[in-house]
Amino acid sequence: MGFLNLLALYYLPIVGLLILIYFFRKKRKTIPVPSFIPWRGLKQDTVRTRFFLADILFFLQLAALLLLIFFLTHPYFTSISKGVVGKNIILLIDTSASMQTREGKSTRFDLIKAEALRLVEKMGAGDSMLVISMHSSPQILSEFSKDKGKLKKIIKTLESLDTGTSLEEGLSLSLSLLNSISNGEVHVLTDKEAPELKDNRIRFVRHGKASDNIAITGLDIYQDMFKDYREREAYVTVKNFSEEPKVVLLKTFLDKEPLAEEAIELIPQEQRTIRVKGIKGPGLLKAELEPEDSLAADNHAYAIIKINKSVNVLVVTEDAFLQEELRKVEKATEQVKFTTITPSSYTTNLKDYDIAIFHRFIPEDYPRENALFISPPMDNKLFPIRGWTRGVRVIDWNNDHPIMRHLDYLEEIWIYKALHLEPSEGLKTLIKAEAESENLPLALAGTLQGRRVVVLGFDLAEFGLSKTKNMPILIMFLNILQWLNPEGVEASQIKTGEHLVINLYPEKELKNLSLLNPKGKTINIDSTHSPLVITDTYYAGQYLLRGKGFEKRFVANLFDESESGIKPSLTPGKKLEFEEAKVVPFVKEEKKELGKYILVVVSLLLLTEWILYYLKARARVV
Repeated sequence: MGFLNLLALYYLPIVGLLILIYFFRKKRKTIPVPSFIPWRGLKQDTVRTRFFLADILFFLQLAALLLLIFFLTHPYFTSISKGVVGKNIILLIDTSASMQTREGKSTRFDLIKAEALRLVEKMGAGDSMLVISMHSSPQILSEFSKDKGKLKKIIKTLESLDTGTSLEEGLSLSLSLLNSISNGEVHVLTDKEAPELKDNRIRFVRHGKASDNIAITGLDIYQDMFKDYREREAYVTVKNFSEEPKVVLLKTFLDKEPLAEEAIELIPQEQRTIRVKGIKGPGLLKAELEPEDSLAADNHAYAIIKINKSVNVLVVTEDAFLQEELRKVEKATEQVKFTTITPSSYTTNLKDYDIAIFHRFIPEDYPRENALFISPPMDNKLFPIRGWTRGVRVIDWNNDHPIMRHLDYLEEIWIYKALHLEPSEGLKTLIKAEAESENLPLALAGTLQGRRVVVLGFDLAEFGLSKTKNMPILIMFLNILQWLNPEGVEASQIKTGEHLVINLYPEKELKNLSLLNPKGKTINIDSTHSPLVITDTYYAGQYLLRGKGFEKRFVANLFDESESGIKPSLTPGKKLEFEEAKVVPFVKEEKKELGKYILVVVSLLLLTEWILYYLKARARVV
């Protein structure tokens, strides 16, 4: 036994104070006297004793006081324990689409789950493990735990998803965790080739031998909102990832109704694009390959054929010529309806529109619609502008952007006067021009506050959109309307694992939204914030987002050649020798203080003292 605070013994003289109190509280004696003797005449010494007489109450109080002084010395017992410092194991499990590849009677995912369970079973008494799944993004599934039952349950409930593999992100997360712990190691269970590693605490375990796979790597829909359904174009891209020539049957369906079948013969690594014919109306377009091969996840692809409906566009302008040109566009297309108001009439309380066009005007509050800003004022607060420039000639544009599709001879357009726009976060250069030997952005496009935005540094009112020489400007304007259309094709098709951003401002009162995924599972969605970000897109197929008076469909497809290329590498890179973490024995000395036990005894003593005093006082009264 030891003491942490021997100075507390200086409190021992307090015991003398207790004795002194009892010395002056002498115990009374009972003296019988006859009734005829005047007892008030007795001396005080006759009825009280001269000596200090200790009783049970004194000893109980003395014991409690001594124990409290003993408590202040912080007494303790020393105990010695022996054990080992276990390993901290980080388990990184690949749950991407390629893990669904069949290997004999099982899948690659079955094989790595069995390997993961073996690693859990081999854990020593002092070992702990953390589990991370790795698909489109890494996800930590557990904290470091020594509970084998809990770890096994987590691993057994894992499933392979229809997404790509974020191997670099998974390794980066694992390394950051590894560097924050001691005696750690990482086990990566995957079918991917190990990158160049410099840390010998990482062990790669690869599973996979099959290479027989043909995949749909693309399903492109060109559905101009200004064309009839029969004029819409769909193209399916198929690639043979196998080592041998393959023949597959490509089938297409529109809402489960067969459209066409076509046999395709492909040599190894050949890719071919086939046009889908027979589209007669809106619905879910599905393409599939038969027979199924080693990986079924990439044998299906989906797209939504949109319903032809008018797009309501709000135009805020005072320019009569621009209004007249837009009326001509409206009459020619029959798919766009323009409503024109002046800037002084504009408020955010106007009825819902699909698109807003602001001509030489910037509203005080950001619009809730996707918007086109034409020649905004110099002093606006939304888009930084350097100044005006004259004699502008187009020199380049972003061919990959949907707005710039089917545009030729744009460089022949001469612009008399234009704004020198400044790209910013969310807005990138769409068209580049030259003026006075200086290059400048002429048009910007991107996303701000969850809405799509296009900014034109030149004035459409200076062009006659109905004139043949200005045809590129008209095509670009119609492309802008299609891109800003909230029901456009770009808003209904994503890759699995990607986030879908939906602007809910027109439906801001929506509550209790739910998402029905391709597996038939319903997920509750928090719709209190806009834009709404849908993150649970891990399966290929159609998704249905719905609420009261609201419904939106979109599809997700795998389209990842790194996942479809299931063939293992024939020339594996140089493997880094894995250095397993060592189990270190230790001897630990612990000091167990007795303070809490002493306080319990003191409490019992004081309770006993109080009970005895109460009984004694009651006996005197009786």
